[in-house]
Parts: sequence; C-alpha cells; structure tokens
Amino acid sequence: MADSVDRVFVHALNTVKKVPKTGAARPPPSDRLRLYGLYKQAMEGDVDGVMERPSSGTGAPEDEVQRERDKWDAWNSQRGLSRTESKRRYIEALIETMHRYANTPDAKELVSELEFVWNQIKSNSDSSSDSSPNASRRFQQPASGSDGPMKVLSPMSEQDEAELRSQRQMELEDDEEEAETQSNKGSGRWQRKVERAITNLSAEVAALREQITAGREWRSKKDKSFPAWLGWVVWTVTKHLLVDFFILGTVLLWMRRRKDKRLEDLVRAALQLTREYVRKVLPSR
Repeated sequence: MADSVDRVFVHALNTVKKVPKTGAARPPPSDRLRLYGLYKQAMEGDVDGVMERPSSGTGAPEDEVQRERDKWDAWNSQRGLSRTESKRRYIEALIETMHRYANTPDAKELVSELEFVWNQIKSNSDSSSDSSPNASRRFQQPASGSDGPMKVLSPMSEQDEAELRSQRQMELEDDEEEAETQSNKGSGRWQRKVERAITNLSAEVAALREQITAGREWRSKKDKSFPAWLGWVVWTVTKHLLVDFFILGTVLLWMRRRKDKRLEDLVRAALQLTREYVRKVLPSR
C-alpha cells in the first residue's frame, strides 16, 4: 500500500505543477500552508533537527521573516506523522482544496483525474484486505438490462490510460511468471524494488528542487536588502584603500632608496594637516 501511495503522491505533485497553467483560482494562505506542512512532513519528516524557527535579525524584511515563520509553523503542526500518512493526508487535502477552487475545465479535469487514481488505490486496498484469496478478481454484477459489467469511465488522459494499461499488463505478466518458476518470482520482486526506488527517487528530486528554488529566492532577497548593500559598499571602499596604501608604501620605499624625499615630505605634510584638522574639529576631552 505504501508503494501505491508513493505513486499517487508523485502524481499529485505533478498535478500541482500543472494547476497554474489552467487559470484556476488560487487557494487562501491557510489552505496553501496546510498543504505545505503536509508536503514537508512527507518528504523530510519532523522539522526538529532540520531547521530552526526563523527569527528576526537576519537582515531580511520583517514580512518575509513572518512568511517563513508561518511555513515553519505549518510544517511543525504535522509533527509525529509518518511519511506515508503525511502523503495520504496531502493527497486528500489537495483533492478537497481543488474541488473548492478548481473553477476552470482544465483544473476540474486535473482534480477528477487525481481523485480517480486515488480512489482506485483506496479501493484496491480495501479489496486486498478481504479474507477470500480471489476477492480482488471478483466483478460486480451487471445492472438489469445490461449485457455485461458496467465500465468505469476514466477521467485520465490518454497517456495516463496507456500507462495504466501498461502497468496492468506488467502485473499480469508478473503473476504468470511467479506461477511458473521461483526464479521469475525473484525477478518480480527485484522489479518491484526498482519501481519503489524510482518512485522514492522522484519524490526526493522534487523535494530537492523545491529546496534549491526556495534557497535561491531567499538568498536573492537577502542580497538585495539594505544591510547587504551597505556591507558591499564598506568592503569595496576598504579594499580600494588597502590597495592605495600598498602602492603608496611601495613608491615611498623606492624613492627613499634613491634618496628622493619629495613624496615623503608631501605625505608628512598631509598627515600634519589631518592631525590639526582633527584636533580642531573633535571636541577636546
């Protein structure tokens, strides 16, 4: 069941990426924070030990710090949930949110597709818990007046339907192979392990991309803040002064070896004027 939840979770992440292109209404911050907290809990576990709660004094604007605090609190509110349970709640919360705010045909098609896949997973889980070994192979009786079992109309796209048919065909082939020889059983187990590893890797890559994007946005905003700009100005001026002093010292040493004290006399006169000016401007102690 955990593998099935992982696959639907990746499907839900792909759905979220497609939502902005549909022109659907954006959910309020409370719903977005709830989804964010479940997503982070599903990808990284408890926030404790991963990052500290953002605080002021980092040079970032206060409104930006408050947004980061809200995201941290949303993540922390899901503390203690397992990753599988967090993925389940994320999928259900996303479906519920999209039903309320999916106001375009494309967005409604996306949520219908995701809900259909999720219902299939839940129904398969319920059927697998049946005590009869052939429970998953039973079909519903046809309605009166019909010629056969009712078809379930899938709201999935043609590509997803093809993938679903391919997966079902692979499952049937695996069942046949498992019935033939023990070696084929081992091959089927190995294939499931590979699929599980690919699913987990896809989810981890999605989380890593989000972290990199968030880190770049945070660094960009921090670099554009006034303290960062002031620090850059101070560093630039200090660097130029050090270079100028080094060049001046080198020239003075070279002229002294040639017994030419004109530049040295000018420097001493400038320092004398500076000391007198400072003595006059600064209050006497």
